[in-house]
Formats: sequence, structure tokens, C-alpha cells
Amino acid sequence: MKLKPTLITSAYFAPIVLFLAAVLTFTAYIFTNRGDMTSALLILAGFMLLITGVLLLTLADRRPLPVKLTEMLPVTPTLNLAAVLADLGVTSNTIHRFLPSGEHVQINPVTGGQIPEFSKDMTFVSINDWYGVQYQAMGEASLRQLKREENLVIPTGSIAQLGTCISEVMNDTLSLAEKVTTAATDKSVIITLDEFAMKKTCLALQEASPKCCTMVGCPVCSLMGAILAEGSGRDVESTSAVLEGSTLTVSFALLPAK
Repeated sequence: MKLKPTLITSAYFAPIVLFLAAVLTFTAYIFTNRGDMTSALLILAGFMLLITGVLLLTLADRRPLPVKLTEMLPVTPTLNLAAVLADLGVTSNTIHRFLPSGEHVQINPVTGGQIPEFSKDMTFVSINDWYGVQYQAMGEASLRQLKREENLVIPTGSIAQLGTCISEVMNDTLSLAEKVTTAATDKSVIITLDEFAMKKTCLALQEASPKCCTMVGCPVCSLMGAILAEGSGRDVESTSAVLEGSTLTVSFALLPAK
């Protein structure tokens, strides 16, 4: 769960101070009004503080990223990795795993069955008659930054709390959607992002192949999968990503605990 920043470090600290100062100024005017120049200056100062506070409050609500300039950045790396996997004959859905070392990886199985434990340094995995490909999660860098700079703490144990955590990250922190809703059970999680800001990313990937979104996924879907994997302590499979208009619906399967 995302820890809220302290009041002083919040972007809303200055507007709050200005609003309080405006209230105090108007209060002083009401109780000391003598109808002279001093009283006139008090009410003028109060209005100036109020208007400045409204201006700062408006600026504090800006999107943190210029999405129109950045939403295509993940497309080429995702397509390249998907092409490499396809050329190797790997077409399975990606599995998000949280390692005991604190790192997040994605695994694409080649053979069936439960995925065994293996070294984080293995890329092409061949162990205990199980084969697959392992690579660093696409959303790993973003998740590290959220933990470092936004004090993100991922709740453990409760799938419902994980849904709330993802909603806060996607909506409040990254401003990637106007509204985020989650529907969770012990076996699956469905996340709906209304007015998804990076819809051109989805369109570009699905134009190449809808399979790209579940076989590799962009950093946004990977970030959600990584949060689910870390919080649940289970492997998490990307099962679908559907874009309808500006609404993105992403589904994950929570695999049985090891």
C-alpha cells in the first residue's frame, strides 16, 4: 500500500497554508473592521491569498508525465522481445514471479507443469525436465522507483488490499487512468482502467499482435503483475489485455502456491 507523503512534502502544503492565511485575514477583517485603509488592505490581502492558493492547487494537480511524448517508448522493446521469443518457439503467457532476493522476473514456460525454483541468473532454463525463458520484469525499474521515491509499500496476504494498492498506483501516483476498479478472487484479478492515458501503447502492440500483451506485456501491465506477485507470494500469469475505446481491462491468474 502506498504510504501517503507528509504534509510538508505534499504538493498541497502551500495551497493549504495560503487558504488558512486567507481565512485568518478575513477573520481579522471581520473583527477589526473600522472602515479605513487598513481594513481595506486586509480584505485585499485575503483575496490575493485565496486566489494564489487556488492557482497553486490547480498546478499541483498536473500529470507527472507528458504522456503524449512518452506513451510510445515501451512499444519497440516489447515488440522486439516478443519477436525473439516467437522466433525461439516460445508463445506461452508470461508468468510474473517475485524472488526471495527482492527482484521481479517474468517467465515464459516451454513445457507444462508447475514452474520449479531456479537461479535468478538463468535466462534459458533447463532444469528437472522443465524448460522456459526467464528475464527481468518489464516493470521492474518503475516499481523500484515507486518504492524509492514514493514510499510504496506493497501489502501482503490480502488480494483485496493488493487491488487497492494497484488502484492507488495507477490513479493517484502515476495518473495513468481517470478511474481504476479491481475485481479479485483467490484465483484471479481483473483490473479495469477507464480513460487509460497510454492507450496508443496498447493499440501499437495489439496492432502487431494481441499476443504481445500477454506473452511479454508493456511496463504498465508488468508493473501490475509484479505488485500482485510480490503481495500474494504466488506466481501470477497474464491471461488477457483488452482495450475498448479508452478502457483497458487486464486479467491475471493467481497460480497455486508453491
